[in-house]
Amino acid sequence: LAHFKSWYQKLLAAVQFCTGKTLNDEFSKERKLIKILGDVAEKVKAASDPKKQVLKMEINKLKQFFQEVNVCRLPLNPALVVRGIDADACSYFTSNAFPLKISFTNTETLSRNINVIFKMGDDLRQDMLVLQIIRVMDRIWIQEGLDMQMIIYKCLSTGKGQGLVQMVSDATTLAKIHRESGLIGPLKENTIKKWFSHHHPLESSYQEVY
Repeated sequence: LAHFKSWYQKLLAAVQFCTGKTLNDEFSKERKLIKILGDVAEKVKAASDPKKQVLKMEINKLKQFFQEVNVCRLPLNPALVVRGIDADACSYFTSNAFPLKISFTNTETLSRNINVIFKMGDDLRQDMLVLQIIRVMDRIWIQEGLDMQMIIYKCLSTGKGQGLVQMVSDATTLAKIHRESGLIGPLKENTIKKWFSHHHPLESSYQEVY
């Protein structure tokens, strides 16, 4: 890992040498944003309860960051420009790594907030590889006339054991479906089918979503 870190540092230095001030400033802002997110995530994960209070205090670092830079592009998707955070909408997930949910405010005032997950403790390079394979398979299926209606979220490893993951809005996790299905629900083959049937009792609606 140290070898590759050194190699990427040289690559970044070469890119910065070839680009102008505007792009270099943007790189600097994005790197600082990731550094702050990493610091916040580490303190929330290490804190004893109440973690919500720790997050509320640490989130001020992000507020201060946007006061200094005004706007910043998201490393997860540089096409998206954000101008701040919605502190009330930020939270964390109660898994082992306590990943953060960060709600960024869009520079386009009529657009909804951009929600991302910042994870610490997971090797997101594996996730990136799997998602790349899925994208390739989806293109092949579509070329063959088989549209699987797949929603492929974005994922970016930003360092050793850390990275950003796009949040898919209005989605229900498999873990939640399994919890609702009872103790042996995860062991049954028709658990997901029953969940779809429960939420879409009409045959036409069921066929449309399943």
